[in-house]
Amino acid sequence: MRWDRDKSENELTKWFTPSKPATKNYVGRGTLDRTIFREFSQQGRQVLVFGPTGAGKTSMVLDNLAKLKEKYGTNSIRVTMTNTTNLESFIADIANKLHLMRNVKTIETNEKSNNVDGSIKIFSWSARGKESQQDISEQYTGTDDFAILEEALFKSNTVLVVDDMENLSDEATDLRVRLAEIAKNMSDDAVNYEKSYAKIIFVGIANTAEQLWSDVQSLKSRLATISVPYLNRSESSQIVETGWKKAELKSNSEQVEKTVYISSGIGKVVHELGQKTGYAAIDDNSETIHDDYIEKAIHEIFEVNELEYESKLNQAKNKASTKTTVRNYVLYAMANDDRINMTMQDILKAVNKLRHDDHGKANSISPILSQLKSPKFDILTSEDRNSWRFTDPMFKAYVREHKDQLLLKNKQE
Repeated sequence: MRWDRDKSENELTKWFTPSKPATKNYVGRGTLDRTIFREFSQQGRQVLVFGPTGAGKTSMVLDNLAKLKEKYGTNSIRVTMTNTTNLESFIADIANKLHLMRNVKTIETNEKSNNVDGSIKIFSWSARGKESQQDISEQYTGTDDFAILEEALFKSNTVLVVDDMENLSDEATDLRVRLAEIAKNMSDDAVNYEKSYAKIIFVGIANTAEQLWSDVQSLKSRLATISVPYLNRSESSQIVETGWKKAELKSNSEQVEKTVYISSGIGKVVHELGQKTGYAAIDDNSETIHDDYIEKAIHEIFEVNELEYESKLNQAKNKASTKTTVRNYVLYAMANDDRINMTMQDILKAVNKLRHDDHGKANSISPILSQLKSPKFDILTSEDRNSWRFTDPMFKAYVREHKDQLLLKNKQE
């Protein structure tokens, strides 16, 4: 069959999705997927899925929610947090996504106290009639929006996904507290809804759990916390190979490996490199991937941050000595490693291998790690003194692409 250029471009757009969660080209992640699905299936269990930006957390959540729907008939709604999200905007968004009309009525009372000014607010959430996609015929009325939300989720068998929790501003503490409270309450009240798998799934970064536990300590025993790492090489390779195959573009294993290596396990970059490489082939009216198409795609991705990244790398690497310095070795070793975090011993072992020294001590790289963490460089970060990673995973990918610069002076050694 003759290669169809337009069809190929359409397939690239469908199978590579760098700007949204991967649903069509989602790669199963083995044990991790099984663990998440079992937690999703456990009634009364709330879940936090956390990990670094670009690890594919949301894609994994959505894929497993689709499985949950197939098995238990659940619905789901997703709210993405921003730095402007507050309690009122969150509730309005939720009501809209549940296809419910929300009305607020203020009733005057005769009682006054420190907390009541002589009036009380009554919240009423009701189905939109024929427009409603939820099987909810009741009208929910009460004095607390979150109590109404809990009831609506349970009765409609709906999972609420609260995404990008780390984006909430300090001013939105009241919203985070209310979310922690409703999560705790939904665990306690699940016994009253035997046929419902409603729950709250939080998606965020590592310190999201600590914030939620700090707000409501009793939530800790009710919240499953699942860490999602970056994609491994096999998973990344599968995404690239699938996308190119669906677009009927021919490639070889070395080209897939090159694309995967530069992507550094960052889902967005895997998808973007795969897509842009395919576009470069199509623009050249070629059904075969060539190496220069990959190089072009890499350049396009880094072009946005090229000046910043180039300056950062030039500042960090040492160019004055006749020999490659330890700082260059550290950057090379950490960029070339597939792990997100490396211990000091991991880094030392890799550095010693590069400098052909089996006896190098930790104190030979400790000052370098501190330098690269300092505000002057802001390249590395650490949760403790023995676990190090790149502050910006995209910069790690950039260093991978330019790593040979770091060992240029080592050729004569």
